[in-house]
Amino acid sequence: MKRYSRRNRRRIRRRRSSLSASNWGPVLALTGTVLGVLAVIALVVFVALPKLLPLIGVEYRAPFAPTPTPAPTPVPTPTPHPMSYFVPSEAQNEVVFENSGDYKWFGDPYFYDGVMLLSAGKLVDSYAVMQDLYFFYPETRTAEQVPVTLENAHFMFPKFNEKWLIYLDARLDGGGYLMASDRTAPGAKPVLIKEIYTGQPEPMLDGDTVAWIERTGTRMDKLFVCDLNTMETTTLSMFSNSVYGQSLPSLRNGLLCWADAESGGGTGADTSVIYSIRISSSTVRTYSPGTYVHDPECDGTYSVWMDSHHAPDGALYYSKSEGEPVKIAEGVVEFGLGSHFVAYSKDEAIWAYMFDNGRTYRISAEQELAQFLGVSDDRVSWMDVTTRARDIVKFAAIPE
Repeated sequence: MKRYSRRNRRRIRRRRSSLSASNWGPVLALTGTVLGVLAVIALVVFVALPKLLPLIGVEYRAPFAPTPTPAPTPVPTPTPHPMSYFVPSEAQNEVVFENSGDYKWFGDPYFYDGVMLLSAGKLVDSYAVMQDLYFFYPETRTAEQVPVTLENAHFMFPKFNEKWLIYLDARLDGGGYLMASDRTAPGAKPVLIKEIYTGQPEPMLDGDTVAWIERTGTRMDKLFVCDLNTMETTTLSMFSNSVYGQSLPSLRNGLLCWADAESGGGTGADTSVIYSIRISSSTVRTYSPGTYVHDPECDGTYSVWMDSHHAPDGALYYSKSEGEPVKIAEGVVEFGLGSHFVAYSKDEAIWAYMFDNGRTYRISAEQELAQFLGVSDDRVSWMDVTTRARDIVKFAAIPE
């Protein structure tokens, strides 16, 4: 029994030492070491570096890591045009104030800095005369009578800015006094710019300057410009036996423009030239659109005109920076230029063509018959003539 036990113990000792003593021992040890080193490297490459390098501003992507799919760039939702929210019946306003019921007629609305100036008329000796002027404040729907007195029959074409108020003190049979009042001098009496002997020319006001075209003879019309500070009047152009003497000039943003014939004769069949001059300059520019031009309006960027004397089949055109003319509409009767649109009347309705998207929008309400009155301070004014019991003046601001 003792002998067997010792032999057995010797066998056990040999088995325990046989693995390390065999050829596999070094291989397994080396393999374990390599695996350990690889594990450390993998830990550094795939765990430590991706976390640490970005902290110091170094972009790092681990080997064999899938390239991240870039998130798709979101497609911005197009911003709707402001006119897409324009509802004519909601956007329009009517001139109504406390004493408006005393007047049966209103006319010549003109906006400046959000305030309207208009004439108001009554029946006097069987004549409808516009004998009063009012400032109308749309926000409060209140009005203030302008303290000026007529010398003749009625007010025509009143306009104003921060310093000046101008108007034609007109006679019923034509002619009258073109007047100016200094709004910065309270109590000052209006002064005479020029006496008008025939016709009723519409003056254009911009800053301290007034411009108008006046009939001065049987076949002669002249374009006058007056500096209101000095009351010095200059003749800028003459039209002899020419239809262009009946075409209105335009004065805005310091730019005066008017139309004349491109070739001699002055007939309506001729193509025209639009002349323009900066009030602060002496250089006259010319633009030939290739059409007949009547009543051009220019602001330094856009030029707008009609190709007839407000005929039922007349077309309305515009050009940008004196480029190729674009026809806006046909059958246009009247129009007015705003800073970003042109408004016009057609089919007894008021429309606005937007320069930025080339689309036309109706301004007057459906089923309403409208007569165009003008554009000023980016507001369109018209007369609601659906019923003629009294004059109903409406207006709407055109959003940009």
